[in-house]
Amino acid sequence: MSITLNSITGKNISIYKSKKIIPVFIAGNGAIGSTLIQQIKALNNTQFKIKIIGVCNSRNVIWNPDPDSLLEELNSSEEETNWENITNKLFHYPKELIFIDATGSEVVARQYLRLLTQGIHVTTPSKRANTFEQSYFEDLKVFQKPGKAQYRYETAVGAGLPVINTINNLIESGDSITKITGVVSGTMTYIFNQLQQGIPFSEIIKAAKKEGYSEPDPRDDLSGEDVARKFLILGRTCGYRYERDQIKVESLVPKELIDYQINGFLDHLSFYDEHWKNRNSQALLNNKRLRYTGEFTPEGIEIGIKEVPTDSPLGGLRKTDNLIQIYSERYADSPIAIQGPGAGKEVTAAGVLSDIIQISKNIT
Repeated sequence: MSITLNSITGKNISIYKSKKIIPVFIAGNGAIGSTLIQQIKALNNTQFKIKIIGVCNSRNVIWNPDPDSLLEELNSSEEETNWENITNKLFHYPKELIFIDATGSEVVARQYLRLLTQGIHVTTPSKRANTFEQSYFEDLKVFQKPGKAQYRYETAVGAGLPVINTINNLIESGDSITKITGVVSGTMTYIFNQLQQGIPFSEIIKAAKKEGYSEPDPRDDLSGEDVARKFLILGRTCGYRYERDQIKVESLVPKELIDYQINGFLDHLSFYDEHWKNRNSQALLNNKRLRYTGEFTPEGIEIGIKEVPTDSPLGGLRKTDNLIQIYSERYADSPIAIQGPGAGKEVTAAGVLSDIIQISKNIT
């Protein structure tokens, strides 16, 4: 509340400025989705209040839930998830509505254009939509321009790190990106740092999944697919045309385990502990460390394991840190370096929340 003096009557007038309500719909209640829900509940923004008007997972959907019993309501809901029904219902909400996709589902990612063209804003940590065919990415990029529903995907590459925003700012200022290198998988940093501690490879992968460092299926990380998608997004965001089959990728997934169900894959992974123990030991003997790196240039994208010097920036990465180096015409000799946690439900959810806040500021 603020008190002002009416210049005509001389009387004190109390002016109450209520917070603007920003409705959001959250698809996915896994590690990131459920953490985001808690962060939204704890948020105390002076300009607006975020109201969760609906949540769904792959099975059920709920509308206008009680924030304090949201997940319980979702688990007991009798309304099944049907995307035709969900999107049609969302179209009737005010234009301030923000759709958050925390699923990683291709089906959900294919809804973005329908939502955006109806004026519904979209933000996501998922890499799916941006790594479909090039034409789909270009259709989505239209919605990063002023005057349209907003599409944000900052957390799709570096969790809470400002990678996409930095690239966009450089391009908008007239610069041209010439190369991007580094580690964009906090999961891979975690894996190789744990290997250095003598922990068996199979146990590391199970822990990464449990802690939310890896994708729901760790093979999306171990196959290099997660890193390939991220570098595909980086290349496309820089204005270059790439398709997934143009990227060279080194996989860590044993060929024999590719077709297993997730539990079977994890159960049999211990057969390869000795291989990774030996490979890590060899790197240490060379005074180097294993890192899973990527490199983008206009000529192509390559993804794979490298031995890097222990005392180098990449060799010094800790926990789930990422390190992305961006070279451009203006930053040709000394790149822009962005470093920090690149995985984990807390930092990823916080990055999504930051996107929500930025959208909310633009529409209030």
